[in-house]
Amino acid sequence: MPRPDYDILIIGGGPGGMAALLWSHSLGMRGLLLERAAEPGGQMLVMHHRIIDYPGLVLRNGHELRDHFVNHLRELALDWRLNCDVKRVNLERMRIAIHWDGDSDDTDSGRALDCRALIIATGARKRRLGVPGEEKFVGRGVSFSATGDHPLFAGRDVVVIGGGDSAVENSLILARVCPRVTLIHRSDRFRARDEWTRQVIEHPRISVIVNAELKQICGEGEVTHVIVEDSGTREQRTIPTGGVFIRIGMAPNTEFLEGQLDLDDEGYIQCDARQQTSLPMVYAVGDVTRPVCKSVATAVGHGALAAKAIAESLREI
Repeated sequence: MPRPDYDILIIGGGPGGMAALLWSHSLGMRGLLLERAAEPGGQMLVMHHRIIDYPGLVLRNGHELRDHFVNHLRELALDWRLNCDVKRVNLERMRIAIHWDGDSDDTDSGRALDCRALIIATGARKRRLGVPGEEKFVGRGVSFSATGDHPLFAGRDVVVIGGGDSAVENSLILARVCPRVTLIHRSDRFRARDEWTRQVIEHPRISVIVNAELKQICGEGEVTHVIVEDSGTREQRTIPTGGVFIRIGMAPNTEFLEGQLDLDDEGYIQCDARQQTSLPMVYAVGDVTRPVCKSVATAVGHGALAAKAIAESLREI
């Protein structure tokens, strides 16, 4: 039987994937990390706030934290590839078909890689509402991040959808440049940290509408208004706005795995305490597993656990 190309293949270049690659090396296994984007980092690249909760480092933002990770991998000359598009995954055969930077897009089969173990670290993406007008007005009034886009909406009234940390933080960011920010939340209980929620409620330029759902985003060339429905009375009302910021949480990047291993009702990978999935030698780490605490530190711990578990299993084979 031919020897697999790698001991471990890691799909995803966020903090969990990079930690898994580091620990694979430390434990004497040959690993390769595959990242779809043009640069590694995952959710660290959209952390624009000051980093004060990652042990040993106090940094300006997630980009700086990501740079520390990358420099560590480069120092050890570890093997990782960017611009990798995973075409197919056969978990039973431990084989991945991919295109990576330099491959021709018209190659049907792609480049096939075999491994002894697989770590899935594909993370999660911003969840969509699925309402009329959402896709139509992306880039023309609909945004998913105020941290990067708020200068484009300066001087406009805007609405923010959501009730977690990202929604209230985006509301505060937008209130610096927008005359009126309306935060719409489907519940009357916020999941966001109390300090930020209090700032939003007390802010003179932020209005809060609770127990309401966005039903439609309207306009001609750009967004001009939204239709909001009261969750109790079902009464609808129109709110004029020049922008809609959708911050309703995350959805796991697991569509390519459906039917091959156990996922929960929202598509997150189900794992045991060692990060093993429902299949032997297939592990998952980070946000793709719906961790209790979504953080860089959690993902890093997952990566270490998975690599250690794989090393122990390979020694028994």
